[in-house]
Formats: sequence, structure tokens, C-alpha cells
Amino acid sequence: MTIASFNETAPAEVLATRLREAGFAAEVRDESQEQKWKLYNLHPKAHIRVVIEEGRAAEAEAAMRQWHDVDGALAAAIRCPECGSARIEYPQFSRKTIMGAFPAALAAAGVIERDFYCEACHYTWPAEPPAVEPELDPLGWPKKSEA
Repeated sequence: MTIASFNETAPAEVLATRLREAGFAAEVRDESQEQKWKLYNLHPKAHIRVVIEEGRAAEAEAAMRQWHDVDGALAAAIRCPECGSARIEYPQFSRKTIMGAFPAALAAAGVIERDFYCEACHYTWPAEPPAVEPELDPLGWPKKSEA
């Protein structure tokens, strides 16, 4: 079971080592090739995963929260803005069925957006922050800055 998702390998390795030292069977998996070929995503995100056995997930999450409060152990992890969980998928499409390939193809074509997905609370949010629109005058023209 995925317990934390990262964009970089080094912080994931540090967390996995710390979990192993605490008695958990943790390992690091790189899903960048799966994202590239199965989900048509040439720029993987949240593709480095720390996984543990499913029966001890709650115990491991509690330990990680405690470590994070003390020394920021999850600072480099992708975290849900709603619940703070580090169990994140990107893109939000299922990898377990062939039906997940259909929305992945639509996202590759630009028809739908790729979003982050929280496995804990099911919240989704955009990978890129929305662009800030310039302030417009009454005629619809961008206002000039008064420098």
C-alpha cells in the first residue's frame, strides 16, 4: 500500500529507511515509466512511492505524522491540501482497469485535465495552479501598473 508519494527519489529513500528502522517493511517504487507509457504522461509527478504492507498502514502513518511534527519528515512529500495525507496519485485515473486508459488518452489529447488525487479523502486538485487573470478596466483592457 502506498504510504507517501514524492517527485524525487532521495527524500523517499530517507523516509523508507526511517520506516524500516522503526520495524516496517518499506520499499521505494518508481512509477515514472508506468505514467509515461500507460497514462500517456511525459512529465511524471508523484511517481516515487513509499509502500508498506497494508495491515500496518495506520501505524506507519501515525509514526510519519509524529516525525513530521518533530523534524518535517514529510516536507518533500506531495500532500493533500484538504486532509494532509501523503497518499497521493497523479494523474487521478485508475491504473487497475483498462477503463483507466480512456480518460488518460483524453488527458493526453488535452480534453480533460490531469489532477492530483488523495487516496485518503478522495479530494482532487490541479497539478498547476490556475493562472492569475490581469485586472481589467471598464472596457476590458488590462490595467496599466502605476509604477
